[in-house]
Amino acid sequence: MSEPALKLVPETEEVGVKALSIVDQSKAIKIVDSETYLKAGSILTTIKEMIKEVEDTFTPICDAAFKAHRKAVEKRDGFLNPLKDAMKGVKGAMNNYDIEIERARIAEQKRLEDIARKEEEERRIQEAIEAEAEAKRNGATAQEAAQEAEAIISEEIYIPPVVLPKETPKVKGVSFRTIWKFRITNANAIPRQYLVPDEKAIGAVVRSSQGRIKIPGVEPYEERV
Repeated sequence: MSEPALKLVPETEEVGVKALSIVDQSKAIKIVDSETYLKAGSILTTIKEMIKEVEDTFTPICDAAFKAHRKAVEKRDGFLNPLKDAMKGVKGAMNNYDIEIERARIAEQKRLEDIARKEEEERRIQEAIEAEAEAKRNGATAQEAAQEAEAIISEEIYIPPVVLPKETPKVKGVSFRTIWKFRITNANAIPRQYLVPDEKAIGAVVRSSQGRIKIPGVEPYEERV
């Protein structure tokens, strides 16, 4: 596959020298009158011919290299893609397990906190009952005793957060990244600053109408090439 390319090396060097020489000539062109305009036109024709010569010289080499590259990529991907799929499958299973374990851990933390809160509420009620009875024994009116009990019950309850250790073992060389993504639920509700003009559709209208159809916020213009 490399033999044809090697035979073309001297020829490609010669073509390259000619191409760069013409580029240098084009840079020296200064159009100031009809004569220099015609000279520029002559150089332009030479450049077009040189472009064809460069393409004819290098395209076979590029095609051969492309075919060799494509075969190598196909060979590589035949082994690489199944490995990537296997890695994705195993990592996905590990991630699902990790999510399930974490969900169970958080649920258990909440269950234990709810139990602790209920116990504290019951203890607070019992304390309020005893305080009300004690106030009455000390000569407080029923209303005063009830207010003292209410003050105890209405105090904010603080429950120390329960933090259970994570149960998923750490595996050396395995890590997960959190990637935030999004899905559009209502395109009409998206603020204008997050919208992108459909340049393909605008260009199609401008070209087909040659700028005659006016689109608000769009200015058609001509460009010669």
